Amino acid sequence: MPHPKASQRKKNAAMPLNSPWLHLSDSDHEHMAECLYQAAMAGKAIDPPSDTIEFGFEDAYRIRRKLVDRHIANGARPRGHKIGFTSAAMQKMYGMTAPDFGILLDRMFRLSGAPIKISGMAETRAEPELAFILGRPLSGPGATIADVLAATSKIVAAVEVIDSRVGAMRARAHDSLADNAGAGLVVLGALAFDPDKIDFASLWIDFTVDGARSAALATEVMGHPAAPLAWLANKLPELGELGGSLKPGDVVITGAPLQSVPVRPGSRVQADFGPLGLMKIEFE
Repeated sequence: MPHPKASQRKKNAAMPLNSPWLHLSDSDHEHMAECLYQAAMAGKAIDPPSDTIEFGFEDAYRIRRKLVDRHIANGARPRGHKIGFTSAAMQKMYGMTAPDFGILLDRMFRLSGAPIKISGMAETRAEPELAFILGRPLSGPGATIADVLAATSKIVAAVEVIDSRVGAMRARAHDSLADNAGAGLVVLGALAFDPDKIDFASLWIDFTVDGARSAALATEVMGHPAAPLAWLANKLPELGELGGSLKPGDVVITGAPLQSVPVRPGSRVQADFGPLGLMKIEFE
């Protein structure tokens, strides 16, 4: 995986290139994006790049952009964003201290009801969360929870399948970011709700995987499930073309209030979102 020149930079404390915060060159970014793309295509994990390469968050954003561009060149279309590490449970589990985000592509979405194939994926974990479907553009700076809810046309229950290509639990924050935040699949529930019809403060999510149960309030996600989307709306303008924008029709999943759970072919998942519906998923 390591690019020889990039590996050498870790030993020699490389001078930043093109920016005070860049450690790697554009060709290094290209090389790492290609390695991650090939890992995704093969359904195999690689060692976390940070094991052998020194790079930072600005490098990771550029690598992620090139990785997503490869998927788009292969026929995929952007359909929204995923936001991760938005609850204390997930941050503690992975040793993270702040949210990250990835770009969702149309080929990642599935509807609940039929078996979901994950046999061609790397290190899969499932987690329940809410999906916000935007009815109008949303942008920062200064975006609030109220702005998010006003811009949202519908909210749907969802189960995300994380597909880590960078060693999952061994990865550091910028490994995950470069890997498009481990974006794998998003299984959407069948029911859609107006935001003003949901009592978020009392919404419990009950999650059972192969008989093991956990539960948490939806507000364990940054105090409100819409708060991560406000964070993202305010973050994207800082990144320009590296981040994208939030447009009508986009789907944004805002993170799990409880810890993700490993799933494999044969696993059975039940996610009970109370008034938002019950999802039953079988993986194959």
